[in-house]
Amino acid sequence: MRRITLLVLVWAVALGALGLAQEIGTRDHPIIWVFPPSTNPAVIVDIATKIAADIGKMTGLFIEPRVMPDYAALIEAFKSAEGDVMGVPTTDQYARISVETNFKTTPRLAAVRYGYPYYFASIYAPRDKGFTSVEDLKGKVWIYNDEGSTSGYKLPKMFFDQHGITFSGVVKSGGHVNSMVALLEGQGDFCTGYGSPPLPPDWVKDTMPGWRWEYGMYPELWVWDPVANTLPSDYYRGACVDLRRAVAKLGTYGDIWDIVQKIGIVDTIGPMPNDCIAFSPGFPKDIQDRIVEAIIEHIHTPEGQALWGNENFYEWKDVEEIDDTYYCNYRALVGLPNPPTCGE
Repeated sequence: MRRITLLVLVWAVALGALGLAQEIGTRDHPIIWVFPPSTNPAVIVDIATKIAADIGKMTGLFIEPRVMPDYAALIEAFKSAEGDVMGVPTTDQYARISVETNFKTTPRLAAVRYGYPYYFASIYAPRDKGFTSVEDLKGKVWIYNDEGSTSGYKLPKMFFDQHGITFSGVVKSGGHVNSMVALLEGQGDFCTGYGSPPLPPDWVKDTMPGWRWEYGMYPELWVWDPVANTLPSDYYRGACVDLRRAVAKLGTYGDIWDIVQKIGIVDTIGPMPNDCIAFSPGFPKDIQDRIVEAIIEHIHTPEGQALWGNENFYEWKDVEEIDDTYYCNYRALVGLPNPPTCGE
């Protein structure tokens, strides 16, 4: 009798655990999809809500999007998750989440922007200040978005410390676009934020198939002529798709070329792997697979492109499948431990 009772209890516990696992993605236990504030929080709330709704319809899962108030809050959401949180952590956020969850968080998809699986930090400054190197920034006022931002703060701070650069003051803007706006309005001497490879004019694609800008090349190729100190001619002018374009979309400070004439790039820091779609520890693998498949399909539709690629969202043009080893080099760069899978 005791043996039968024990078996009944074991089955009850097993069925209870199964029931709990099945609850994820239901109305009573929705999946929580967390997003960093990044560029324009109001736009991100709107677009994240639409994307989550589309992915929910495609998978039959109930998904609740939440735009975090800051970068630290997103990290905490992963650490306190009970197998029901997915998110879009930045590079540095994911690196720290992976360490703080004992490498049990699972990255599945990395962003691809304009054909590149990496990005970098750029140091932007008014051209009329005449800054030509990081040494010129000593004693100046630094504008950045948030201490949790990879390209806005983490990597630049490490870079400045390595070069012994200190400042007379800082301005914390709260967002990438806000940083550029503050710079244009004279609230500081320079700002840091994400950088993106410049795109060549169409004739380059036609005459030099396969040519592409790679990190280490002149960061304003096709965008600014450093010899003539002016914009390139129409024939040689490509496209600027970095933080300056995001600000130009506001329509308040002129078009992109007005802003490029005012604001240049002093230096870049990187490269670093793009941000990702990651799942918290304990998130069921089969449900991960359904969501990943839906996101890949969604981002390739016209509707998905318009949402994921929005300049005030995250400018994802595509995704590629990854695992945690994608971030091995970045963790080593910033002094974080790596798991054995990194081969160190």
